[in-house]
Amino acid sequence: MYDIWIPSCRPQLAEEARQSLLPYEAKIYDGTNYQSFSMLINHCIINSKNEIIIICNDKIRAKPENIDKIIILLNQGFGIVGLNRFYFFGFKKDFIRKIGFFDERFIKGEYEDNDIIVRAKEANIAHYMVEEISCTYMIPTLWNSEIARKHFFEKWEFNLPVYITRMMLEEDYSYKYNIGEYQKTNFLSFDKSVMCKYCDENWITTKVEISNNIKT
Repeated sequence: MYDIWIPSCRPQLAEEARQSLLPYEAKIYDGTNYQSFSMLINHCIINSKNEIIIICNDKIRAKPENIDKIIILLNQGFGIVGLNRFYFFGFKKDFIRKIGFFDERFIKGEYEDNDIIVRAKEANIAHYMVEEISCTYMIPTLWNSEIARKHFFEKWEFNLPVYITRMMLEEDYSYKYNIGEYQKTNFLSFDKSVMCKYCDENWITTKVEISNNIKT
């Protein structure tokens, strides 16, 4: 009841990542010419037949037991689980049905992961984000973009530890993406989140509010 995806434009690295997960079957998704990492992940989601989706970066050499752990934690109620943050992570479609798809306005990429965590906080859904698995290849990311950074800080205003303010609505992808009806997953509340050791624990108690002048 899961789909494992390796979104990549580097065939050799992607095949190495796929081999490392055997006997679990992972599918390589060609990311060539994608202008948005978020769109690439969204396309993995809509092409998934099962409720659990696991994304593996081509620089990660995970093991079958790592897949097992993600599935166990998701079934315990965590909304999104990353054993190396967003390099190796999984979620149920209900998480996407609850908070929405990845925001494709992050061009090329960067900060879409922060955005997902803020939206999980907004929906009161726990996340599990740690760094238990290391990247095998320390290759610079292909996705860095000042446009993405600018979009993130136009979308959210931060005054930690008091509040985070939503300044912009989510984009509606219902006209082009359909993953079916909500399956009534019982998510853990955000205060049950497990975070990287360098994450600000003030996130647990910070309020998320909506601006009176929100942009569409």
